[in-house]
Amino acid sequence: MENKKFGIFIAEQRKERKWTQAELAKKLNVTDKAISRWERGLGFPDINTIEPLANALGVSIVEIMQSERIPESKIPKEDANKATKSVIDMAKYIRKLEQRNILVGIAIPALIVFLIFLIDNMPMEGFLFACLPFVFLFAGLVMVIMSIYQKRKVGTYGISFVLGILMLLYPLGIILLLCFAFSLGALGMA
Repeated sequence: MENKKFGIFIAEQRKERKWTQAELAKKLNVTDKAISRWERGLGFPDINTIEPLANALGVSIVEIMQSERIPESKIPKEDANKATKSVIDMAKYIRKLEQRNILVGIAIPALIVFLIFLIDNMPMEGFLFACLPFVFLFAGLVMVIMSIYQKRKVGTYGISFVLGILMLLYPLGIILLLCFAFSLGALGMA
């Protein structure tokens, strides 16, 4: 999309409906300054705003993307909207994946550095029985929750569900071991 052409197209469509920038902004839940920036060719709407903008102006998503009216004889409006909507949905999905990958890329190295710090400053028994169960509990819960979410989206659990359950078994085993040791100690005291 060319930003000047896009801005002129949006302004023309808005003026055809005799709307102010503030009125269009209200329909899209954006500021009138955002509409002004778009119309002056200084920016584009967020990908999530393209479809509501097209609906508000009564044009197809393809017309918004090309910044011009397209005669209906060229492309059926419904087909063009479906095709463009799937491109927008794909862009949203890719953005979510990128955000998740950034988060994972930051969290995993931070966790590794934290664990190295703990191992270096704690006796091994303290690390194995005090810190590691919490790490496994947190990681196991995250993996199980992500697997359940994946099951709803895709229909299958995947390997992360099994790994999450296995990670949850470690803290459970430590708790059972401590309970067993406590009961043996209580019996020995009696």
